[in-house]
Amino acid sequence: MINYKIVIQDQVFTSLIEFGRNMYLYPEACESLIVSNKFLKLLSKIDRKKFDQLIKINHEVRDINAFLFHAQYVFCPHMELKHHGYSFKSLKELGDKILSYGPTVDIYLKDFLKFHLLSKYMVDQGLNEQKPNVYQRVLELEIMFKENENKAYFLLGFLLAECDTIIYMKKPYDDVEEFFKDMISNYHIINFASNLDNNQYVYAWLEVKGYGQKVLKYQSLIETIESMEVKL
Repeated sequence: MINYKIVIQDQVFTSLIEFGRNMYLYPEACESLIVSNKFLKLLSKIDRKKFDQLIKINHEVRDINAFLFHAQYVFCPHMELKHHGYSFKSLKELGDKILSYGPTVDIYLKDFLKFHLLSKYMVDQGLNEQKPNVYQRVLELEIMFKENENKAYFLLGFLLAECDTIIYMKKPYDDVEEFFKDMISNYHIINFASNLDNNQYVYAWLEVKGYGQKVLKYQSLIETIESMEVKL
């Protein structure tokens, strides 16, 4: 039996499971540790299988944050969804968090689609079979992400939160007509009009509310007008 301690920023862990559970709180420090020769030599003695898994992930995953996401589940395979300071007990909590920031985008929450972290987690935890429709939609949003990152990101938020309410300027909206009535008021019109084309939070909400085709026609019209202005 090998006695060992893993120390991260004055926090002491005496098991790999405990270490894995807390890696998300210390991403930079943990990344430096788990690729160090000292740690890898220790891990090879403690658990050769986990050592082989970690080496495989290190060779296959180039992004540091994605690497840490996968690595934590090597040490603690069955736990909450965790990533770079965030911990979610359910998929709904992740969706709620995404929407709570809207229209601002959190770069670390985008990782769930960007690096296919969420779909991998769902498969590993059996959620792909428990929630097959959600899993299939996540796969679709991973593809959409390549074309429109922020729209796919907010669509993921609405999907997981099981919500079709938008909170804009600190006010919740369920009704599309009420939303646009407020947005074209003298108080909001300048800010809203100047940001609409860049605001995928609103576009994602409109798609959730069933206005997807109308939005596409609007965007096509805008592109046509811009093209004509360039020619003129």
